[in-house]
Amino acid sequence: MYLKRLSAVNMGPINDVSITFPFEESGNPKPVIIVGENGTGKTTLLSNVVDSLYELAEKAFDDVTKSDGGSGYQYFKAISHSEIQIGKEYMCSIIEYTCPRNPTYSIGYVMKCGSVPADLIKSSNDFCANKKVSWKDTEGYKKAFIEKSEAETIFGRSVFCYFGPDRYEKPAWMGKRYYQQDEDIHPSIRERWQGQLRKPITVHDVNDQTLQWLLDIIADSRCDIIQEGNQLLVEHADMGSLLLQGAARKNVENIMTEILGKNVYFGLNYRNSGKSRFNICDTKNNSVLIPSLDSLSTGQSALFNMFATIVRYSEDNNINNSITLSRIEGVVIIDEVELHLHSNLQRNTLPKLMKLFPKVQFVITTHSPLFLLGLEEVYGTNGFEIHEMPNGDCISAEAFSEFQKAYAFYSETKKHQTEIKEAINTHTAKPLVITEGATDWKHMKAAFAKLSQCPENIEAYKNLSFDFLEYEPEQSTKDGVLKIQMSNTQLTSMCKHFASIPQPRKLIFIADADDTSTNKELGSEAGFKAWGNNVYSFTIPVPAHRADTPKICIEHYYSDNDIKTQVEINGVQRRIYMGNEFDSVGISVDGQLCCVDRNSCGPDKIRIIDGTSDKRVFCIQGDRKTNLALPKMEFADRVLGNSPEYSNIDFSSFSLIFDLVKQICEHTLAEGLQ
Repeated sequence: MYLKRLSAVNMGPINDVSITFPFEESGNPKPVIIVGENGTGKTTLLSNVVDSLYELAEKAFDDVTKSDGGSGYQYFKAISHSEIQIGKEYMCSIIEYTCPRNPTYSIGYVMKCGSVPADLIKSSNDFCANKKVSWKDTEGYKKAFIEKSEAETIFGRSVFCYFGPDRYEKPAWMGKRYYQQDEDIHPSIRERWQGQLRKPITVHDVNDQTLQWLLDIIADSRCDIIQEGNQLLVEHADMGSLLLQGAARKNVENIMTEILGKNVYFGLNYRNSGKSRFNICDTKNNSVLIPSLDSLSTGQSALFNMFATIVRYSEDNNINNSITLSRIEGVVIIDEVELHLHSNLQRNTLPKLMKLFPKVQFVITTHSPLFLLGLEEVYGTNGFEIHEMPNGDCISAEAFSEFQKAYAFYSETKKHQTEIKEAINTHTAKPLVITEGATDWKHMKAAFAKLSQCPENIEAYKNLSFDFLEYEPEQSTKDGVLKIQMSNTQLTSMCKHFASIPQPRKLIFIADADDTSTNKELGSEAGFKAWGNNVYSFTIPVPAHRADTPKICIEHYYSDNDIKTQVEINGVQRRIYMGNEFDSVGISVDGQLCCVDRNSCGPDKIRIIDGTSDKRVFCIQGDRKTNLALPKMEFADRVLGNSPEYSNIDFSSFSLIFDLVKQICEHTLAEGLQ
């Protein structure tokens, strides 16, 4: 069940807001971000969404709404005339949900106070047209539209939780029982009672529950090891089950890895150590980074508990959800998401963690331009929506005033302004090709060196001369090189920036074809886009052998056989792997290998497994630390260096790129967007 449509009228600072929630072509929900100055109704809007979840869940579960000691139950959100906008006679909120599993089924919520004009409802909301609601009644009124059986199914199998603003103070409208904590009982040993959801919608301090749950995960992923001769063998356990439970543990460790910015795993302190049972260790040298979870910063702890709760709630109904995060469905509401979070956690970490849950509908309020910048980098320009209060208008990130300030600062940094300008102004007579990634230009440079010397291309390319912006990733250890953090979103922003002023040489921005929003921004049915001021762009054309899988990156220009060429590194045979060589949980078709990067795996996925230590491929029956996957950067460096293993690699598909580069070099249109 996902939010479909929301409307609120005359509610505090809200005049008339209507939001239709967006979805991708695949049916997955896009994140919705609510922005606005303080006092514009962001929290008020979210409180109604949360209240609708309580009222819907109450139809099937008696532990959702708290008893007030009498015969009835206490509202999560009290209906108060004081919340009606000054000068108005009524307020109302109407929320409609969609159920992908049963799209024709009508699910919704109505809350109103005062006498609401019936014609307003009939004209503005089809959902309420046939609902029996006493609109003219001046008293407060709530109603949830869902059958008990449907509520049992939806709330039992999906995640619905709210991380509120009460890290500072309790909202005035929240019932006091909802702010009190239930008895602390180990979540795994609580008795299951019919009619109990056992997953509080409003999430407060869950650190203890998280610790208990982590102990369960580690217990499930361990086994008895016995020595038989010179071999270590697994006893009392099925290897397949252990791999799956180990995957669940790895998912949680990946969440912590993103938060800390280092590859880590959970270790166990001895039971008599006097500390929390958990520590956090560096995978490189097994050293203890953090002695216990209690030692995490407030921001780190808040972020980990937030996403661990999503996983914990999801596996209450189906434990396989913690193994494959992409299966988790639900609605997660976060008010003022940036609270306690350092700028790096806001911009880099939080969007990446959200991306791990593609079927979760995130509805978030924020004041943070850094968070919006990070969302653009991870999701793309069209991968999420921003609505500005108090009117609920859908705006672009660039239209958010705080974002504009942040982007101005970002674009003025030495890395993206001074150094790049210097590179652009070098050899001003030649066009400059700027690629999406640090591996892309290496493949293109190697391909052009080879293709331009082929007899069949000598005539076509004899007058074609251009440079590449040669750079390495920001985290590169190489000295004396230009280092840039580049992504499809950053490439797009750079293209727009340089197109705004005249350039002394032609700039050609080339992006991969694996992102729909980038394809729309930088691509063109005509082949390339002319932005004016000597700036051009295109997305890499799809070669014939990838026609069935058009969302490609530069490595897909090679044949599968060339991509999978083995190279020996320190006595280990390594190669590039593709996602379709593994099933959705990362096990190879022959059952011999395991891929850590499960989000890239599946029979219908052709993504290149990057082959770094945190995305390695290992032999199930061998040393799990031995990485069999070749990093994309190593692949690119060896191709550019004409390594013997790739001396006969086929570059023919790259002619599609250089044909477009040639057309641009010959293009004389001075201005205008084509």
